[in-house]
Amino acid sequence: MTESDQSHESWQQRVTRMAETTDQWSIRTNDAPPILPGSALGGDDHPGLHVSGIAWYAIVVAVEHLEFTFSAMRATGTLYPTAQMTALRTALLTGSQAVWVLAPTLRAERRAHAMRLQMQDSRDELAMVRGLSALDATQAALRAETEANLEQRQVDRKNVATKLALPSSAVAKLNNTDVIAKASSFVHPEGNQTLNSGVSLLWRMGSAAAHGQRSYAVTRAGRNERRTDVRDTIVELRGDLARDIGPSAAAAVLTVSEAFRLFDLRNGGAR
Repeated sequence: MTESDQSHESWQQRVTRMAETTDQWSIRTNDAPPILPGSALGGDDHPGLHVSGIAWYAIVVAVEHLEFTFSAMRATGTLYPTAQMTALRTALLTGSQAVWVLAPTLRAERRAHAMRLQMQDSRDELAMVRGLSALDATQAALRAETEANLEQRQVDRKNVATKLALPSSAVAKLNNTDVIAKASSFVHPEGNQTLNSGVSLLWRMGSAAAHGQRSYAVTRAGRNERRTDVRDTIVELRGDLARDIGPSAAAAVLTVSEAFRLFDLRNGGAR
């Protein structure tokens, strides 16, 4: 058995364990947990800012994408070059968002992070609506009404941020790459720069795969089979468990695990 075969087999065992853990998480996320009175999350929640719901939704989406990835791998026995990396990218992102919201010890900071996610959601939804083409007068009126409602929602959320004395950053644009990096520092607090840099790299790799960037394929050309087809050399891009899919799954699973831990911690009795 070559070193490459051993690495692949090792990652197969790890993925099996991660899939089993995800199965348990999937059962848990079938229902939303009650937020305990007197808990930190119970105190965080405020009309117009449902901190616990924002964090829980991110966890649920992360688990969904992990479950999809592992279920597809079990059902097909196939490693896809970019599709699984795309799903794992979303799992890492949403798991990181949950950690980013839940990790701060100060309530004001947790609220500020949750508000920032909400504001970005409204901002993106508004951009989507404004980009729609109206086919007739009725649709144009509906688009205008929806746009006005979304604009009012932004105003309302800014008013909530002011009422709660949140910092100006709470309503600023969100950079997901920064969220990934900050969440990684919470997940790996030992300050291992190599590890945290690796998580950021996996995020960028997943983004390249999700966006169909040729650079993702080009950087993997040397590891894949090649064949000559008349005039050209053709590279067959293949899924790589040991260097792409496995590490990306591990980063997402570790992040989601921390998100669950923090959610349970903040939903305990202590403020």
